[in-house]
Amino acid sequence: MIKCVMIQLCKCLAGISILAQHVLFCYHLFGWIATLVIVGVQLVIAGWIVWAMIRAPD
Repeated sequence: MIKCVMIQLCKCLAGISILAQHVLFCYHLFGWIATLVIVGVQLVIAGWIVWAMIRAPD
């Protein structure tokens, strides 16, 4: 049980780390405004995909 929890926590930590690196990379390349636009568009697309997967017929 503890092993499964630790593995899940490590996966979440790795995901957050990759997300932070992505945002920082965009900031260094494009600046804050473009980074906010890029991240916003990606969040909208991700939300649309999640919504479509929930609504998809079996």
